Amino acid sequence: MRKGFRILTIISGVVIGALLFMSFGNNTIKISRYQVTLEGLPKSLDGLRIVHISDLHGKEFGPHNKRLARAIERQNPDLILVSGDMIDSRGDDGSAFIHLLDQLKGLDPVYCSLGNHEQIVKELTGTERYNDFTQRIREAGAILLDNERVAINREGAIIAIYGFSAMLYQYTGYDTTAWEGAALEAWFIEEKIGLPREEELTLLLAHNPKYLVQYGQWGADLILAGHVHGGVVRLPFVGGVFSPDMTLFPEYDAGLYSRGTAKMHVSRGLGNSVIPVRIFNRPDLSVITLRVDS
Repeated sequence: MRKGFRILTIISGVVIGALLFMSFGNNTIKISRYQVTLEGLPKSLDGLRIVHISDLHGKEFGPHNKRLARAIERQNPDLILVSGDMIDSRGDDGSAFIHLLDQLKGLDPVYCSLGNHEQIVKELTGTERYNDFTQRIREAGAILLDNERVAINREGAIIAIYGFSAMLYQYTGYDTTAWEGAALEAWFIEEKIGLPREEELTLLLAHNPKYLVQYGQWGADLILAGHVHGGVVRLPFVGGVFSPDMTLFPEYDAGLYSRGTAKMHVSRGLGNSVIPVRIFNRPDLSVITLRVDS
C-alpha cells in the first residue's frame, strides 16, 4: 500500500512539475537583446532601439495584453515593428493584437506587416473578416504596410520601412513548391514594392525568413522576420526543430543572420499556431540596437 502511494506521489509530482514547466515556458516572456552593426549607418541613427515582435496568433499576456505592453514600454523603443501573424486564421478575430495596440497608445506608432495567417484570412476565409481586422488596426493608430513603404526622418536621416506581403504559395518549402519557379525571387519583391533608395536606411518587414538571400538581393539593410516560431522545440547546440513548411531543423529559426551587407533578425514569436506548445522556447520580445560600422 505504501509502495503504491509512493509511486502515485512520484507520478503526480512529475505531472505537476511538467505542467508548471510548460506553463512557464509558454507564458513567460523572454527579452532577447541584439546589437546590429550596419554598413553606412548614419551617425544620427547610432543607438536606435527597435522592439521586434512577431506571431502573436491571438495570444494574451495578462488582461488585454497589459503584461506584454508593459514589457515593450520598459525597453524604451524608438521603433516598434511587428512582422506578421498578428491574427490566427482559425477563428480568431484579432482582438488580442488590438488590445496590445490600445495598451501601447502614447508610444511611437507601431509598424506592422502581413504574415501568412493574415493572407489566409484575406484570400481564403472571406474579405469581411480581414477588412474588419485591418480597419481596427488603423483605428488603433498602427501603420499597416501591405506591400507599402513609409519614411521617417530622424535628425536628417531617413528610415524607410517596407512591409512585404508574400504570396501564400511562396511559404512552401524549396522541395515542395507548388510549381517550378514558385519560390520567391528578388524581382518579385521589386515588382510589389519598388526598389529601396541608396541614401535611406531600409528596414524590410517580411514574415518568412527563408528568403534572406533574395531580400538582400533586393536591397534590404535589415530584415525583420518570424514565421518559424523559433522551431517550436529548441534543443541545446542544435536550435529549432520544426518549420511550418514541414522542414526539419530550418536554416533560419531565431536570432541574427547575415548575407553580404544584409542582416536579418528572426523573432521566435509570442504565440502558437498548428503546434500548440513551445518547449525550451519562451515567447520572444526582441530588442535590437543599431550601431555604426566603425
